[in-house]
Amino acid sequence: MSRSRRIVERLFAGTLVVACCLGCSNMNNTQKGAAVGGLGGAAVGAVVGKQLGNTGAGAAIGGLAGLAGGALVGKAEDNAEERDNAMRTAAYERSMRERQANAISNSDIVNMSQNNVSETVICNEIRTLGGQFDTSPSAIIYLQKSGVSDRVIEVMQNTSRH
Repeated sequence: MSRSRRIVERLFAGTLVVACCLGCSNMNNTQKGAAVGGLGGAAVGAVVGKQLGNTGAGAAIGGLAGLAGGALVGKAEDNAEERDNAMRTAAYERSMRERQANAISNSDIVNMSQNNVSETVICNEIRTLGGQFDTSPSAIIYLQKSGVSDRVIEVMQNTSRH
């Protein structure tokens, strides 16, 4: 086996090892793509350059081409991840706004209790829709004076988000 071929094979093997290790680092996809593309391009360029009689020039040209191509591919992946994260965040915030808009309040509980809606139904509404409850001591006294049962107040306390 010729000396230059061994060098190319070692360069290629080194590229694979570095590419595997880069997946574990804190680099973004643009940086990973540039590194892997640059190393891979240099390895391929060295092989092509060897065939054309100039291994060094082939490695340099391949490395630059791989660097640019890898960075572009990585940047596209970073942009896609950023877009997906923004969409997930917007969907979560929209869901939270809808949940808060539909949440039951203390006055809803008092109204249901005073209109003889059963504890079971009230508790189910709380579990289903969630609630924005004031469960301070003075609010609990008001709820009890308004006819809200202890069981419903307990469910309100366990559901309330502060």
